[in-house]
Amino acid sequence: MAPPNSHHLQSRVNQLYDHLYANSSVRTPAGIAAEVGKVLHCGMFLEEIDHKRPAFRFTKTELRSVLAQDGPLCAHFATEARRNFKRMNECWGLYPGRKTVILLSDNDLAYTLAKLDDVFLSDPTRDVFGDVVEIIRSNWAKRIGGQFFTDQHVTSLAMSLLQFDPRKGDDLVDLCAGTGGFLLAAINHVRSLLEVANPGKSVEEELTKLSMSSIKGLEVDAEVAELGNASITTRLGSLPIAIVFAGDSLRLPKEGLGEIGYDRHLCAASNPPFGASITIKDPVVLSQFDLALPKQVPSDLFSFATPKRVARPPDVLFLEQNLKLLKPGKGRLAIVLPYQILSGPQTLFVREWLFRHAKILAVVDLPSETFQPHTGTKTSLLLIQRRLKPLESAQADFGGEVFMSAPKWIGHDRRGNPIFKKTVDGIDSDSILTDFPEVVAAFEAHLAGLPPSVHHDGSFVVPYKALVEDPLLRANALFHKPRGERPTATATPGSRRHEWTTVKVRDVVSRLFYPGRFRRDYVPYEDDAVPFLGGANITELVPTTDKWLRHDDPKLAALTVKEGWILVTRSGSTGIVSSVPKAWDGFAMSEHVIRIVPDSKKLNPYFLMAALRTQYVQEILKRGVFGSVIDEITPEFIGEIDIPIPPKPELARLSKAFETAELSRQNAIEGINSTVAHLNEALRVF
Repeated sequence: MAPPNSHHLQSRVNQLYDHLYANSSVRTPAGIAAEVGKVLHCGMFLEEIDHKRPAFRFTKTELRSVLAQDGPLCAHFATEARRNFKRMNECWGLYPGRKTVILLSDNDLAYTLAKLDDVFLSDPTRDVFGDVVEIIRSNWAKRIGGQFFTDQHVTSLAMSLLQFDPRKGDDLVDLCAGTGGFLLAAINHVRSLLEVANPGKSVEEELTKLSMSSIKGLEVDAEVAELGNASITTRLGSLPIAIVFAGDSLRLPKEGLGEIGYDRHLCAASNPPFGASITIKDPVVLSQFDLALPKQVPSDLFSFATPKRVARPPDVLFLEQNLKLLKPGKGRLAIVLPYQILSGPQTLFVREWLFRHAKILAVVDLPSETFQPHTGTKTSLLLIQRRLKPLESAQADFGGEVFMSAPKWIGHDRRGNPIFKKTVDGIDSDSILTDFPEVVAAFEAHLAGLPPSVHHDGSFVVPYKALVEDPLLRANALFHKPRGERPTATATPGSRRHEWTTVKVRDVVSRLFYPGRFRRDYVPYEDDAVPFLGGANITELVPTTDKWLRHDDPKLAALTVKEGWILVTRSGSTGIVSSVPKAWDGFAMSEHVIRIVPDSKKLNPYFLMAALRTQYVQEILKRGVFGSVIDEITPEFIGEIDIPIPPKPELARLSKAFETAELSRQNAIEGINSTVAHLNEALRVF
């Protein structure tokens, strides 16, 4: 049987989990994890000490018989496995007391070995042990429901950004530990550090010692906390104390909880719960947080002022709570946050607080598939360092640089199915399609003073000044992505780059707006009814709609568009540009479409229409997108866009060409409408 690639390994472990969950005497998720962990450690021992690689290997005949649960043959392999497990534990001492035996029956133990047939557990190019643990963890996370599974690529990247190293005194805490994703990533990260420092030697004992002394987690759900400890036990072996504690992270007493407390920790990592529909309303909890104050700029990190707090999403409060755990001036936090928090106008107050209390070190915009199929919310991984003291204003610090990145591939599609790199023949390889390792290499290059783009074309460095000088303090990577050179006149003979100027959109238009949101009262079609168009209609030659408003609807005036206006979709499929032809004059248009009223005295409207459609401006529009679930842009952002203006002769020529195209569009609409109307009339008497 050929060694499994990543996809086949996941399939095998899924089958193993389902088999044990249905058949074994150990049927709790935690129990299954613990028993599989014993087998994995036994295999690693055989590979590292006995140099038997891979540890478990069957002939085709043996494999078929064991999977068919042949009793005598299963007993043979199980007996050998129990003997080797005893040898491993006597040597490594991972399982004390009554846990020194494998609890699975002979048949179930042999089935487990068969599912690990030909798997090289100590493969230096892959963390196979970690992969198996992650697959098991994802299975029980799905069974308990409502628990998001943070992808291993994200948790591993977080450890690299944090440069977590307990050998240098670092500790790590996760306030939303769940089933242990970030803590497992920390363990795997430390293991890699130890293996590099001790090539060819077993690092299990030191790994366990460092992990127990340096990582701690808190989880509000006691059952999930138990599973988190089970997943860590699977990785490290039995531990004398729990690493994940059950407790409410937003209700920490001032003196802390156990080893987790304020101003203590050098590293923190977390993926807090997020969602627009969930908010924290408990006034006792809210009273502990500056970010629950109803003002834009909270006064001080620990100022428990008297004004009434307002309900906040948990991700906002967890951002503050995590920062309060860190040692002032030293502590570092890697946290997954909804894209909205780093980019949206409504969350400017969060960024104002954040810039005052922390230094932003890195921002990674995660692929949109990262948390799918559970949620389509877009997220970023933020790396910050707590300041020694809060600044008086966000603009008080201009120094330094920020590493930013936008990886393309997380390794699975929006349905959660793994995606693999293709060979030159177009066949799936056994390598997951992801560019996260390249992001890690780019970050390390940045730390060494080298250009990150050498390792990853989606990674770059931004001056800190660029963040604090932006009026909205936007910190998402897409907004700060380096722009190409300003367009030249190579396609327009006779003009030169130095002859071009720029104007801001807001300076050459009369108005830039969209109507307010209010209830629309649709009516059946009638002769004087006004068609209502949405964003999807604006690129259609002859729009079709089944939504109509009364001609005397009191809201109609606010929704009506006029001939010559420019339209830009502001949400959903953002940045689509069109115009209002004569045939649409007086139509009603959705509030999801921004209206631009040109001023022909300042700039030819037809040139502005053309410029907004260019690749140059469209790329700028993409940078202004915010929102975690639905993409949005604002009229204010469009107003700040610089439009390149060519010399007058070229401006006139391009404007005339676009005007001709718009007239042709109107003629086409009239021709289509008149022909269809004629046929409709003829068919009524046919």
